[in-house]
Amino acid sequence: MKKLHFLFLIVIAIYISSCGVTPDVQPVLQDFSLPVADGKLDISFTDATLNVSNPSVNAASGDNVNVSLVIKKTASSEKPRIMRVFVADQPNYRKSTQPLFEIKLKNRDEQTQTIDFTVSATTGKTYLHFDVYDNNEKVTRKTLIINIATIAQTSSWTNITLGGQTNKLGSRLSSATGDVYTVCDLDSNIKYVDVTYAIDRVTAKPTLISNPQRAVLGYSVTSSSADCGSVNTGGGTPTYFVLAGATPAFETVTNAELTALTIPMTAQNIVVEVGKIYAFLNGRGKKGLIKINSIVQGADGSVNF
Repeated sequence: MKKLHFLFLIVIAIYISSCGVTPDVQPVLQDFSLPVADGKLDISFTDATLNVSNPSVNAASGDNVNVSLVIKKTASSEKPRIMRVFVADQPNYRKSTQPLFEIKLKNRDEQTQTIDFTVSATTGKTYLHFDVYDNNEKVTRKTLIINIATIAQTSSWTNITLGGQTNKLGSRLSSATGDVYTVCDLDSNIKYVDVTYAIDRVTAKPTLISNPQRAVLGYSVTSSSADCGSVNTGGGTPTYFVLAGATPAFETVTNAELTALTIPMTAQNIVVEVGKIYAFLNGRGKKGLIKINSIVQGADGSVNF
């Protein structure tokens, strides 16, 4: 009986094997839905026009979309820790669990963070999801909708005021976002700064300066604040300036006209006068125009454009 039982087991094993029976392996499905946003951070765009229920901008394929967020701790949240940016072609979704950007934030109650996104889509909409995690891993989200346009777009900002060396106003501007950065936000956003202001140390004349040129001209590359101590304000990419001609018209200039401007890569600083228009070329190859509205003379003065 023992021998028959053994043979029976062998026959059964061979029969099952010959039928090609294999375990039923189920595919692993990856979840591309957005994480639950149950955080309590206060997040807003520095561009006030975007602080609406469904903020959107227009941009063409190849355009750079620059966005700045003000991130604040609240009584119901911990301090912000990290920002992850996801890109998608539909709402409430992300193409990958890996973010397009992952930015470590400062251990501060309030900060401004800028991102630069190059549009690749040619039609439809693109969604940028900004997920900010606090120290309890709670997520607070902002979403920006990019409506894909057929022609390249321009950005314009009005009533920008920059302070001189001893003025409490900020002196460094991102032309892409219109942000004048505070001392505490400068080091993490320095690559976006393309226009700065100071009184010339020799001629005492009001001057627009590329940020890296400030060190060359002998200006300090550190600033201090009671909130964040001493901050390195040097570095960044060069910006070149030139006095603009009569055309194109400042009020109606188009992206095509800006692109066609000839701006020599020679002068990283230029003395400015009220009423005149100056063209600039920044380190990312973007061109722009600045019209000087007013100047308050002196190192404690300012320029408005």
